Amino acid sequence: MYEEFGTVLNKGFKSWIRNLNICIPFVLNFLVELILYSLFFGLIGILVFTSSTGSVIDPSTLSDKEILAMIWGGFSKNIILSMSLLLGFFLSFIFMQSFFTAGAIGMAKKALETGDTVLSDMMVSGSKNVFRFFMATLLIALLLLVGIIFMVPGALSVGNLSALVQNPEASMQGMTVLAIGIILWTVYLIIVNFVLSLSTYALVIDELGPLEALSAGFKFFMDNKLDVFFVWVVYMGLALIINFIGEFTGSQNIMAASSLIMVVVLKPLMTILWTRLYLTREGKKLYNPSDLLSYPDRF
Repeated sequence: MYEEFGTVLNKGFKSWIRNLNICIPFVLNFLVELILYSLFFGLIGILVFTSSTGSVIDPSTLSDKEILAMIWGGFSKNIILSMSLLLGFFLSFIFMQSFFTAGAIGMAKKALETGDTVLSDMMVSGSKNVFRFFMATLLIALLLLVGIIFMVPGALSVGNLSALVQNPEASMQGMTVLAIGIILWTVYLIIVNFVLSLSTYALVIDELGPLEALSAGFKFFMDNKLDVFFVWVVYMGLALIINFIGEFTGSQNIMAASSLIMVVVLKPLMTILWTRLYLTREGKKLYNPSDLLSYPDRF
């Protein structure tokens, strides 16, 4: 059932209003990430600020120079353990995010097809799609890292960083090349994210494999460039407004509230819109929000 972009926005918003519980996966993901961040920095802190005798050193008793020297010494002496911790937590972040995001997309799909969704839909969709979602996310991350080749000429031109600090003018041309490389990589990141916007949605909705999902996402973009662009405009516009309010007020409480709005409001709303756009462009049958006359319990 094809819908115009305005209809997608209107009915998607109504579906979100009816199913505010779609924020739960994002709230849970935020809390889990907060725990993982605390655990990660705690372990790194123990690793770095523990002396060779095994006693913990209080960083408040050290100068900035001593702290930097200790951090570098801690990492250099435990490089394998440090990199293992970094890689382990990075993969843990992606895996947990894959579970909750796949669950949120599953909830959005159920809400758009039947009118309502419950928390068990998150568990079912997350469990069913987490591994494939995780692999697709890693593939996209690798594609994004490919863009680092734009920085190679600049890095080679700059050469020794210590020599650059001592004589900046000597490597000015190399810095220019490096700056251009960074700009090109940034553009590349934007393009890849833009083109593959619907890949993970295709993976969950159509239960595709990681490579199939990337291909389906690319094909969907090529067939619906303007619609994908408009959804991105809506997302970026709302995100900028929320961030601007937080930055403009300068209040820590307002900034915290802005971050909360991103998690509780913006992400669930955009998940509904992306899911509805994909479903309607793929000709799936959707429930009409105007037919929903009652609001049963959602939890």
